[in-house]
Amino acid sequence: MNTEMDNLQNADGEQLPKSAPTNDSNTETYKTEESSNQEKINDISFKDYETFSFDVLINEAKNLLSKYDVQDIREHFNQIREAFKTKLEEDEAAKKEAFLNDGGDELDFKYETSFRAKFNAVYNDFKNQLAIFHKENEKKESDNLKERSEIIDELKALYQEPSDSSAAMFKKFRELKTRWHNAGRVPSKNAENIFKNYFFHLDNFYTYLDMNKELQTLDYAHNLEVRYSIIKRAEELVQENNVQKALNELQYLHRLWKEEAVPVQEDLREPTWLKFKELTNKIHDRKGELNEKIKQEQKDNLEKKNQIIARIKEIASNSTNKLHSDWQKAIKEVNTLREQFITLGRVPKEKNSATWEAFKEVTREFNHIKNDFYKDLKSEQQVNLEKKLALLEIAKQHTDSTDWNKSVQVIKKIQNDWKKIGHVPRKNSDKIWKEFKDTCNQFFDRYKKRHEQANEKFEQNFVNKQAFLENFKNQTISEDKEEALKQLEEIQNSWTNLGKVPSDKTSINQEFTDVYHKKLDALNLSKNELNDYKLQSFVNKVKSGNNGNLLDDEIRKTRKAIEDLEKEINQLDNNVHFFSNADENSPLLKDVYRQIDEKRKKLTEAEIKLKTLFNIDFNA
Repeated sequence: MNTEMDNLQNADGEQLPKSAPTNDSNTETYKTEESSNQEKINDISFKDYETFSFDVLINEAKNLLSKYDVQDIREHFNQIREAFKTKLEEDEAAKKEAFLNDGGDELDFKYETSFRAKFNAVYNDFKNQLAIFHKENEKKESDNLKERSEIIDELKALYQEPSDSSAAMFKKFRELKTRWHNAGRVPSKNAENIFKNYFFHLDNFYTYLDMNKELQTLDYAHNLEVRYSIIKRAEELVQENNVQKALNELQYLHRLWKEEAVPVQEDLREPTWLKFKELTNKIHDRKGELNEKIKQEQKDNLEKKNQIIARIKEIASNSTNKLHSDWQKAIKEVNTLREQFITLGRVPKEKNSATWEAFKEVTREFNHIKNDFYKDLKSEQQVNLEKKLALLEIAKQHTDSTDWNKSVQVIKKIQNDWKKIGHVPRKNSDKIWKEFKDTCNQFFDRYKKRHEQANEKFEQNFVNKQAFLENFKNQTISEDKEEALKQLEEIQNSWTNLGKVPSDKTSINQEFTDVYHKKLDALNLSKNELNDYKLQSFVNKVKSGNNGNLLDDEIRKTRKAIEDLEKEINQLDNNVHFFSNADENSPLLKDVYRQIDEKRKKLTEAEIKLKTLFNIDFNA
């Protein structure tokens, strides 16, 4: 039959040695401590740092440093640092490629980023805290070595210089064992020697104990009590929901059993051990339950991650021929999916690499299509910038213009053209818009000021025209036609020279025209005389004002009138053919001939007028 010590296991189901080892004592003593530390580290989840942006990596490092002990996050920081270095290399390569594509010289390229300094600040803080931890830990180990040496000296004295009281000796022995159990790690170079020394004197004490039945009885009773407390706690661990926690604590119970619960009286050794072993096996059976739960969680994570990969692939494949706003939505969704992917946790080990590569591939594909879009958009925006710069130059050319009518139309047109041009590079957008707006405003401020000044002048013109009109109404016109026409023409020119009036008072011009026509009608001029007078008045008006634009407008109108008359005459001539067999006295036929004669007279008058207009000499 196997004995208790033959079957003693650790929490992982491994056989424990029959006596405490001396060549690995430091590790053995702190196995529980390390398990506890590892449990804490396991509680700090590792993430897919390679998928994080610069900002997220820096914030993650800050968060770890503020929430956890520095010794528990060393591996996390190593992974974050590697991910950061990789991301820096990728970012530098991408920016260098963009720089060269824009026509830059490779020798002129300089990679700059504020993220490097931000990360280095956090990482240096981590290293400083870690250095402090190591320094403090060295002192603790040195203090622990001193404490353990003192325990050995006291243990040695306990059996070499025995007390008269067995109870006092036993109490002292238990205290020494408890102190040894609670003492921490010692420097590695001293570990083997200090533990060999301790167990040497511990064996000597047990030899002494075998010779002292009273002490042995007390030791057996104490150890049995410890065993029962261990068994009770093991029974509770069987029901513990957190299986990993139960396994870790079971590790501690086995160590406690070995260090604090042996020996006991012979008839109770095997029963108590078998009970503890039974409970140990039950807890180990739950390890399979934990593994199944973990497997199912990993399967679920794999399914969800595959769905995320498929969705990103779908977004990438639908990302052609989109607007900037569409891309912003797509980028936001992919970033959300990336965060979900990272926080989902692990997948089955055999699928981990393939899943991670598939995720990186679809994100690379998305980023490649996105980068192509923005590269094209950048080229388009550069063209737009050149167009807007051209409009800005036109605006500047008209800033100080005094050709108000022309410049107003030009400025309004380029403002409208500006609205139709798309986006320009963001770094130029605000600057060029402000310059264009200020330039246009500068022109319109001048235009407004000039308009305000003109309005003041128009008001005075109105006052002058009121007085002039009153005089004209009462003025006597010569009875001689030639003299009267000359007089009226001078009055007409004087009225015109008085200038414009406010737009809400232009009715005074019609009032003058009515009086003017009334006096002109009083001369009883023939139609030809009236037409000749109007034409000559127009010629004089054009020459006196040196107004080429007014002349050009009149020439266009006259030409149009000639073209219309010629078409109408041709149409009437064609209509005559419908009356080839009609009586010459037919009223309809006579009316057609009458219309033709009238239009030919008008045509002759228009042709004479056009010739006169062409012959105007501004220098005469």
